[in-house]
Amino acid sequence: MVLKKRVRQRLEKEIDYSGQIFGFEYSKKEINRAIRFKEQYPDAKPLFPLIENKVNKKECLFYLEKQGIKRPTMYTLGYNNNNCIGCVKGGMGYWNKIRTDFPGHFKKMADAERLVGNSCIRGIFLDELDPEAGRMQKIVTPDCGNFCDIEFTEIMHPRVEAIYENPEQLSFMFED
Repeated sequence: MVLKKRVRQRLEKEIDYSGQIFGFEYSKKEINRAIRFKEQYPDAKPLFPLIENKVNKKECLFYLEKQGIKRPTMYTLGYNNNNCIGCVKGGMGYWNKIRTDFPGHFKKMADAERLVGNSCIRGIFLDELDPEAGRMQKIVTPDCGNFCDIEFTEIMHPRVEAIYENPEQLSFMFED
């Protein structure tokens, strides 16, 4: 709340802007999230270009990598999101992966939990978390999705002109 929402809300009052871009992907879960966000925070003037263009996370990664933009390290390591290392919203599988990949961060958060007397994962302190608990993260693999279709529309097959001039040659496409 303090590190994300309050900072954003303070800036919304201080800065004149036409809209904020949010990277919610094209999926039912994220569309639902975008609708709720827009209803709850209309002053944010949220824009959702991935949803508007029907682009999911895999397609977005493919497009960015095609432009020479490296994927965020957290995705390369197999995390589903590019959050801060040790996001308090993470579940058991996430925290067990943090324990393995970033043991120092894991320990700092476990110590902080004990200091404040509250846990990130409801009812389970990190220093008591079963190392085998939770769903393991899967590496997000780029996928061209519709981008391949769009890209290849410009590459003409050598037979296109002949078929265009003589449509009867299309029959090969419909034979079993």
